[in-house]
Amino acid sequence: MDWKHELREIGEGIIIAVILYLIIQACLMVTLGVEKPLYVVISGSMEPTYLKGDILVVGRIDVDKIQEGDIIVFDSPFGGIPIVHRVHEVRTEGEKRYFVTKGDNNPFADPYYQDSYPGIPAQHVIGKPVIKLPKIGWVQIWLRQLLEKIGVLRIGFHGFVGVMRCLYPQPV
Repeated sequence: MDWKHELREIGEGIIIAVILYLIIQACLMVTLGVEKPLYVVISGSMEPTYLKGDILVVGRIDVDKIQEGDIIVFDSPFGGIPIVHRVHEVRTEGEKRYFVTKGDNNPFADPYYQDSYPGIPAQHVIGKPVIKLPKIGWVQIWLRQLLEKIGVLRIGFHGFVGVMRCLYPQPV
C-alpha cells in the first residue's frame, strides 16, 4: 500500500468522525435546547465534582429557578471557553437576577462580571450539566496540546479545504 492511499484512508476516517460528531451535536442541540451541548472540563476548579478531562452534557435551565448550590455553565466575560461553577449566592436587583459563583476547589467566589454587575447576568447563563462522561475529554485536551505544540491550533476552513484538495484532487 502506498502512502497516498494510507493518507486518504486516514482523511476519510477523520471526515467520518467529524460528521458523526456533528450529527451527535445537532441531535443534542435540539434535544437539550442549548447551542453547544458538549463541554470538556479543562481545569481542576470543580474537583472533586468534575475532574479535568470529564465531558459535560449541558441542558437548558430556567434562570428563574436557579438556586444556591446549583451548578451552572456560563459565558466567560473574557470570551473563549465557558466556565462551569457552583452558584454561591443569588442576587436580585429590581427584576434582574445575578449569580455569584465559585469553583468547588477554589477558596474564593468568582470575580467575573463584578466590575459591571453584582454577579453573572442571567443572559450569560448557558445551562446546567445533566450528564458527566468521565475522562473522555482527555482526547480533546491532548489533541489541543499536540496542535499547540506543532503550531496549528486553528487550521481554519481554508486550510481544511486545502488538505481535502490534496487528498481528493479534481479531475482535469
